[in-house]
Amino acid sequence: MKALIVEDNDNLARSIAATLSEAGFTIVLVHDGVAADHALAQGGFDLLVLDLGLPELDGISLLRRLRHRNDRIPVLITSARDSLDQRILGLEEGADDYLCKPFSLDEVSARARALVRRAKHFGGDSLACGPLEFFPDARELRLEGEPVALHRRELEVIEYLMINQNRLVSKDQIIERLSTLDEPVTYAAVETYISRIRKKIGREFGLKTVRGLGYYLECKNHLDGKSYLDCKK
Repeated sequence: MKALIVEDNDNLARSIAATLSEAGFTIVLVHDGVAADHALAQGGFDLLVLDLGLPELDGISLLRRLRHRNDRIPVLITSARDSLDQRILGLEEGADDYLCKPFSLDEVSARARALVRRAKHFGGDSLACGPLEFFPDARELRLEGEPVALHRRELEVIEYLMINQNRLVSKDQIIERLSTLDEPVTYAAVETYISRIRKKIGREFGLKTVRGLGYYLECKNHLDGKSYLDCKK
């Protein structure tokens, strides 16, 4: 999961970023509306945490631009503007939720995870792909009910592949998904993450490489007990 946090108060921004990072989000942090608009135009985010009182371009104007592009990314407004009129305006302009300052960081985390689950149609608490099951809240992958020990980046990759199961995902898409302004990801790193995941879940579970194009996780109903496609390096 990748979140863009737009907040001009640096201390608060870093606190929100730390809380969402602990909840499993990859964070991109900006402090003004113009920078946020540019980042959003590139795509690849699962959540926008948006302050309204921003320099350069205010939060409502940013939200209008976002929805005008038909970008349906979930938006959580976090604002000191706590009047009923402001809350109604934010929701009418396309926000999915509204938190008034001051707020609990735990509540930010809970609402953020709920918005992403709803947007991704998790249909409960997990994503399933045959014997693989990923639990976004717990940041845990299970294989036939048993936990699989994955590092943070490996978890982010398998989550993205499970969200896009049965669809080809390019290395560039994975890099865009994982990269932040402070922590870029390379092609070699993606190959390493894929290799480690494949070793940990077993090659028989459909994590397939298409040379020169990318990867996909093949998921079948698994009703007849037949094996998955063999994976190729």
